[in-house]
Amino acid sequence: MKVLISFCLVCLPLKHLRINSDFGYRIHPLTGRYTMHEGIDFKARHDTVYAILSGKVRSTGYDDGLGINIRLSHDDIVSVYGHLSQVFVGAQQTIAAGEAIGITGSTGRVTGEHLHFSIRYQNRFINPLKFLYELLIKNDMNDKNFKPLPVQLSNKLIAEIKDGNSLFQKPVKENGLPAFVKPINPTTGKGYSAMNALILGMERHDDPRWMSADAARYAGTWVKKDETGTLIEFPKTNDIQAIRTADGKPIKNDQGVTQTKTVEFDKPQRGQAFLFNGSQLKDLQPLAEFLEKQNEGQTLSPVERAEKLIADSKAVIIHGGQEAYYDKQRDAIFMPEKEQFENETKYYQAAIHQLAHWTGHESREKRPMEGKFGSLEYAREELRASITAILIGGELKIGHNFGHQASYMSNFVKLFKDEPFEIAKASRDAQKAANLLLGVNPKREQKQGADTAQGFKKGDEIAYMDTTYKVLETYKTKSIKVEDAAGTRKILKPEYGLYNSLLEAKYNPREPEMAEEQAQEQEQGQEQSNTYKVGR
Repeated sequence: MKVLISFCLVCLPLKHLRINSDFGYRIHPLTGRYTMHEGIDFKARHDTVYAILSGKVRSTGYDDGLGINIRLSHDDIVSVYGHLSQVFVGAQQTIAAGEAIGITGSTGRVTGEHLHFSIRYQNRFINPLKFLYELLIKNDMNDKNFKPLPVQLSNKLIAEIKDGNSLFQKPVKENGLPAFVKPINPTTGKGYSAMNALILGMERHDDPRWMSADAARYAGTWVKKDETGTLIEFPKTNDIQAIRTADGKPIKNDQGVTQTKTVEFDKPQRGQAFLFNGSQLKDLQPLAEFLEKQNEGQTLSPVERAEKLIADSKAVIIHGGQEAYYDKQRDAIFMPEKEQFENETKYYQAAIHQLAHWTGHESREKRPMEGKFGSLEYAREELRASITAILIGGELKIGHNFGHQASYMSNFVKLFKDEPFEIAKASRDAQKAANLLLGVNPKREQKQGADTAQGFKKGDEIAYMDTTYKVLETYKTKSIKVEDAAGTRKILKPEYGLYNSLLEAKYNPREPEMAEEQAQEQEQGQEQSNTYKVGR
């Protein structure tokens, strides 16, 4: 029954798991309303309930919804067991994994006996089955699986920058091929949004094809044994749900097939999927054949496509001098003569990077583009331009090369460390810039309510990382006083990293603005603030 995983024991909540109602949105069997079911209901009949992990009893009690229930604390994780008939433990009691804690029942708001089991991690409910899968099947207790995806990406970028092998530092792999290959879904032919593209591209595969295991199976291919998927996030605008009776049983047709319906969400929900690269799949079309078919009808070379993109932008480019940079005040790009570059490719790579800065002008994407060379604000704009250049380089198959970027790396690391969600904002801005230059006209997410500036208000409660912050006071300076779950109070100013991270968390920046992000698997020296340069 007990399984030794990493440094702790893990146990199932019941000896046999038979799902009665899954995690996610559903029609409530009693109220008839479409609501979020934050746990899983398991079929049970006077069965013993076990603690899934060692920990401490947070509370026992009764409420109208869960009836008799138990909540156990396991560091950042809380496991909940509801609708019990008996409880064997008391508050603050230390519990071992696999210890019997109660008996199932039908107390509270129920239509029949079952065990309601849920998992809350860092103040948000997660799918209990996925949680148990990570612990019991994948044998992976590393908390990286439960950190928000931008935090995981930021941590990985920090490690790669410190090792000197990030996409910003090493644009070409040891085999001479580009370090970043634009990922695409081979079935739909569509690409992935900027942050997902970075995540997949950082795996350094030469094959651009990425699919979920389910999508691969439908396409007649299979994931090879022992291969590990790469996690991405995408917005779910709808979900396919089984049609159920009032007591939660699925309705089937004469052939025994469960009937389903598509339910539209009021606002996009965050979905996740594990994708596998073409090199991790078997019985897939040979890569050479796929690439040849993909390039059919393309008459221009990568250099010619880059030249056309620059010409189509109508940007003012002034040649001469020794450095490449964008002057915001003059709204002009300055470039050395093409002959001064090692080759044409290097010239166009540098020009595209400066064109990425050019998109930030107030007449186009209106990015702040503030700060002097070496400042964090300057680094924010450099990060956006760098990601844009990576995306466009992958699209045109010309690659990217930022020259000598060592001066930015320490600030990139600081940004990722202090403001891990900055990578989500930068990726979103880079997607806008790339779409502008590539001539893509994405659908914009409709903003709810008035178009007002984002900010905080007294009483806001914001879940971020491993705690929840409550806004106690707001000031005319836009500073705020907050209190975390441990009772620690502090004043946060707009220039603080935590301030911006909380603002980002409040407004959920990972919801989509680009149509391309819609459900792929469903889906050196001192310079003035108006000058952005890149070495050759």
